[in-house]
Amino acid sequence: MTRNFLFLQGPLSLFFYTFGQTLKRLGCGVFRIQFCGGDIAFWPDRRAHLWQGPSWQWPQWIGSFLAEHAITDLVLLGDWRPLHQEAVRIAKSRGITVWVYEEGYLRPGYVTLEKGGVNANSLLPKTPEEVRAKARALEETLLASPSKAPNPMRGRVLDTAWHHLGNFFLWPIFPRYRTHRPYCIGHELLGWIPRFISATQRRRESIAVLRDLVKSRVPFYFMPLQLDSDSQIRRHSPFTGVLDSLSLVITDFAANAPKESFLLIKNHPLDNGLINYRRYIRSMGAACGCAGRLRFVESVKNASPLDLCQGVVLCNSTLGLTALGRGCAVFCLGASIYAMPGLAVNSEEMSLGAFWNTPRLPDASLVADFTRVLRMQALVPGNFYSKAGIAEIIAASLVRMGVSHG
Repeated sequence: MTRNFLFLQGPLSLFFYTFGQTLKRLGCGVFRIQFCGGDIAFWPDRRAHLWQGPSWQWPQWIGSFLAEHAITDLVLLGDWRPLHQEAVRIAKSRGITVWVYEEGYLRPGYVTLEKGGVNANSLLPKTPEEVRAKARALEETLLASPSKAPNPMRGRVLDTAWHHLGNFFLWPIFPRYRTHRPYCIGHELLGWIPRFISATQRRRESIAVLRDLVKSRVPFYFMPLQLDSDSQIRRHSPFTGVLDSLSLVITDFAANAPKESFLLIKNHPLDNGLINYRRYIRSMGAACGCAGRLRFVESVKNASPLDLCQGVVLCNSTLGLTALGRGCAVFCLGASIYAMPGLAVNSEEMSLGAFWNTPRLPDASLVADFTRVLRMQALVPGNFYSKAGIAEIIAASLVRMGVSHG
């Protein structure tokens, strides 16, 4: 039976288009739905189908499309975007296989590709016993090494600009389109431009803060922030945004952490600057009487704090897996694939207040087993933004999806 692949929105690159052309050459049916001008910029094919209707019509429209074209496989980036979420549910109800890409659970060198869903919707093992059993079954399996393909930030910036130019010039074709992000690009630029101008100064200040903290030899905990627009924060955590998570952590730190300890908070490198975290942390710290024990940095290598801190507190960032791999104690505030006994601690295992005083180190053997399962079931080598990285993803995806090379 011929397999028919339907591509929805993908990364801001030519990955989906290149993958689609590869599937066509292998005899598969390939279909694409364009939602905005930026989609057209990265899938230059007039035969693609356009979605221009109101949101309330989408379920019936996509259901009819799946049936009319006998779709067997649905491919998309992120299963949480509103239109994606409905398409995934309808596809699963009809027995259609869903393939979801995301940025890699482990970075750099990998991207995520899972059957059925990612993050909180992942089919990865949920208990230590399941992880160990799965890892034993993979003992003789050759696992792919991380990609060494280049992944320059400059290329990603140019691709992002190309996407937004497509949205701007082709807006009349998609007047109803609304981004899944909480801010429009014009609003985000108001934050990005000042951050770009002050990048060097902020980097120097951050290095100085970390150097002083290390020289003082005081025990400290590390909290890396996630993007306020991240679905992991807004959909897979108890928080409305990053400020909400900061509020909880700072108040709990003031009340329960050892009085000689400090909390180092690091901004996300891709933060758009629309929220002044430094000012908020200073205000919250003053209210809780712990302002002198809080430190905020913008730009330092994550490895440095991970090697020196008492423990890591985060919502559900992929940095948690990096921290576990380096033997750090991790407290996970939200839903995560790695929050389970032996890996990251969550509120079901102990309170955050208890973690400050008795951080539990991860089980190194379980971390190794979990990483093995990830590499076999959820990760493929490569990146979305370079030709070499895209070629690696496609080769591994064909194997994961069981597509014959003819």
